[in-house]
Amino acid sequence: MSERLYGGIVWTNHALERIDQRGLSQSLAYQAYRYPDSSYPGKKSGTTEYLKRVQNSTITVITTQSDKNETLVLSCWIDPPLFGTEDYLKKEQYKKYRKAGFWGKVFLTVRKQLGF
Repeated sequence: MSERLYGGIVWTNHALERIDQRGLSQSLAYQAYRYPDSSYPGKKSGTTEYLKRVQNSTITVITTQSDKNETLVLSCWIDPPLFGTEDYLKKEQYKKYRKAGFWGKVFLTVRKQLGF
């Protein structure tokens, strides 16, 4: 189970949910934050994006500073997604959709809308 306060930084509920959904360990996400290969300003103002290469994957951690000057982890993920995770299944579905013809796309869209 992931911890709300880990490594001296605060992990939001969203970040903890994403760690569990994506099969990523909190310690690996923390290592990406603490020892990134690169970091730069995030897409949203006041955020920072940390990237760490681990074997054939890239771990991304998004942080911001709280009003109390604490570091908050907002989200994190691994790309490519780990086999069997929700992100992996979504990526595979997207690949099928991109390869499908017109009627295949219609079928896949209707199936998704119906929850199958």
